Amino acid sequence: MWKGSKLLSLTVVAILLLSLVSAAWAAPLNDLPDRAKGFKEKNTWQEKEKNYNKSVKVEAREVQSEQEQNRHREQEKFSVRENVYEKRSVQKHVYTGIENALQHVKNPVARAALEAILKGESVPEAVYKAKESLKNWKNNRVEVTLVVEALKEALEEDESIDDLTLSECYKRLGELLIEVGEMLKARDFLEEALLNNPEDEDSYIVISKVFAKMKDTKVKVYVKGTMPGFDVTPRVEKGRVLVPLRALAEALGATVEYKDNAIVIKQGDNTVTLVIGNKKALVDGRPVMLEVPAKVVGGRTLVPLRFIGEGLKAKVNYYPEGKVVSILGK
Repeated sequence: MWKGSKLLSLTVVAILLLSLVSAAWAAPLNDLPDRAKGFKEKNTWQEKEKNYNKSVKVEAREVQSEQEQNRHREQEKFSVRENVYEKRSVQKHVYTGIENALQHVKNPVARAALEAILKGESVPEAVYKAKESLKNWKNNRVEVTLVVEALKEALEEDESIDDLTLSECYKRLGELLIEVGEMLKARDFLEEALLNNPEDEDSYIVISKVFAKMKDTKVKVYVKGTMPGFDVTPRVEKGRVLVPLRALAEALGATVEYKDNAIVIKQGDNTVTLVIGNKKALVDGRPVMLEVPAKVVGGRTLVPLRFIGEGLKAKVNYYPEGKVVSILGK
């Protein structure tokens, strides 16, 4: 009987243990849906947070990009405003000069030339109109000078004019000044014309006439449109113009070298060799006889200009009316 009771007790204990284990296992199984739901919600929240962060970054980049674009647009607007302001300032400056001239100019033809710019015509058109229309206008030096100065100012401010047109305009304005006897100013305008177009032979002809009217008897030498700074005045001997060698060579872009008693002048493939006081010279190794040899005056070596120029293959022209020499490099 005791054994039966013991067996019964063990059975009851086993049943209780089984019940407890079943309950323990049952609880996690029943709770799985809730846990899965929690995990899912957590993942969804993390995904939303990640997407939100991405959208915030994208939006920040878009805002930054838009700010940069706005900044660039503002800079462009400022540049445009600055350019417009500068252009207006230039135009106002030019127009003010022309309007001031118009207050003192009564001649209807002269007024028409100035008013052409105010009406929108180009400066060269106005200059040409003035030159062609004022050929016989010689009775008022003051008015002509005012018109020329106003047109000159307009030329200087207009950056769209090419060098050849600018040269032609300066030459025409110089010719206007010649007609009213303003020779010094005419010379200045013609030298501006030569600076912009050194090969314009007509400008040399006109400026030679100016020097003749000024009764300037000295020899004037223009190398590539400008006067070299000769420290000894060029002179004429036996019909030949002698000029300081060093300044001439530098103006032509040549080099000078002294070897023994000889002077060697080189430019590119061309070489001229001569000796002080000797009429025999060499051009690229060929002997040439000089009418007037090189000589020393005031510590400077003077050489026959045409011989040196042509020996270096430059173009040399002489305009006797005003004793003007032009030399154009090759």
